[in-house]
Amino acid sequence: MILLQGHFSPEDRDRDEFPLIPFEVPPGTARISIAYEFSRPLSADKAGWEEGNILDIGLFDPRGAEFPGGRGFRGWSGSARREFTLSATDATPGYLPGPILPGTWHILLGLYQLAPEGCDYRITIRLEPGTTDDAPFPLPCPYDPAPLAPGPRWFRGDLHAHSHHSDGSAPLEDLIAAARAQGLDFLAVTEHNTVSHLPGLRGCSPVGAGLAPALGPPPAAFGGGEGPKGRGEEGRPLLIPGVEISTYHGHANLWPVTDWADFRCWRDDQMRRVREWARAHGALFSVNHPKDDGPPWTFGDFFQPDCMEVWGAPWFLSNYQALAVWDSLLRAGHRITAVGGSDKHQGPFTGELGWYELGTPTTWVWAEELSIPAIVAGLRAGHVFVSEGPTGPLVEMTAESAGHRAVMGDELALPPGAPLRLTCRIQGAAGCLLRLVSARRVLQAEISADDFTHTWEILPEDDRYFRPEVIDPPEAPPEEEPAALIMRAMGNPVYLK
Repeated sequence: MILLQGHFSPEDRDRDEFPLIPFEVPPGTARISIAYEFSRPLSADKAGWEEGNILDIGLFDPRGAEFPGGRGFRGWSGSARREFTLSATDATPGYLPGPILPGTWHILLGLYQLAPEGCDYRITIRLEPGTTDDAPFPLPCPYDPAPLAPGPRWFRGDLHAHSHHSDGSAPLEDLIAAARAQGLDFLAVTEHNTVSHLPGLRGCSPVGAGLAPALGPPPAAFGGGEGPKGRGEEGRPLLIPGVEISTYHGHANLWPVTDWADFRCWRDDQMRRVREWARAHGALFSVNHPKDDGPPWTFGDFFQPDCMEVWGAPWFLSNYQALAVWDSLLRAGHRITAVGGSDKHQGPFTGELGWYELGTPTTWVWAEELSIPAIVAGLRAGHVFVSEGPTGPLVEMTAESAGHRAVMGDELALPPGAPLRLTCRIQGAAGCLLRLVSARRVLQAEISADDFTHTWEILPEDDRYFRPEVIDPPEAPPEEEPAALIMRAMGNPVYLK
């Protein structure tokens, strides 16, 4: 048995939020089991609200623990578990099985929050003898780019979800079952700071090519085409491998990933390197839930994200704040795709659906087919809208001028003095309000039918974009009381040049 113990002060956290604690593993070790405890423990949901300690944990093997991208990464459980184990053939969810190499291993600690007097910790490591000579190393896990179903059409899904590989309490199969019950076409599994779920996603690959029923035929604005045929009995959603980069200064989703991405960031230059890693590996970088209880994004930069989670979990959970952040970036000239994600931490799924499930909200992506490359391409292009759930409302918007047409996410060039025609079609929102928002004005219409189309003919007045919103009639003017805005659906902008 190995015993590691010590003390961290708030000053230690200022110097390094992710310290490494070395320990030696001798030859002939087949299993490592680790347990830890610390003084004045708090659960992660108490961060910033109560005094006490939140101490996260992970593990590196002798292949390397350097930042960024130490190849010895063997897992992370944050503060979801106080003990874990790994061997050549099995590991606690969040950790990667593989050879137990002799040499210097490192406990990775995350100093999420420290009490004013600091934190005493005690780590107990037990080593079991045996051999792992024939075990494979944890390797990158490529995804299958083959399409599950043809398009083009709208595909609906959830871009932010967790299983027991991080801080959910149910296995991947329960997460997938919940997605099927919600009729989702795709699901991104974005565990916190670990990739132990990636091999499991391959094992849960889709069976059959059926699709969930849609609200209606694909919009003519995107080229038309036949509607979907319905999901087969054995059909599963497309599973997109992702990871949530969870730092103590903000979270970001990466999709798709095939390997571990470093998350040990507390300075802007460190997070910028993670953003560059995502770009180099073909992944989208999406800032998550930039709102008070998100937790918020407190880095000094957003690092030119591809996407932003403007709608995280049910709308009433302060999403008006994330909307304001995104809108401020649009006004500054940035082009960032607005997405939604339930951030569902899946519990055991019994087959019964509650008020908050996967798909709350639902992100709709216009894609050429139901495949990971096509969904990522649709997200990158901004051909996206978000609704409160899998049944809608459905939003489409086109902009036309001088014989040219653009859809959400596109840019439309406007000849000098040319009028602009903006058309919105909304399904499933009778009694709500339709708003088109630009940097300088709001156009509004009452939605009088379940299949409603409205057109505005305007002369642009330095408008850089228009984006659609479907909202409940507000109890106070949203411009005066932003929390009064209750979103039912929202789309990405058409950009004007």
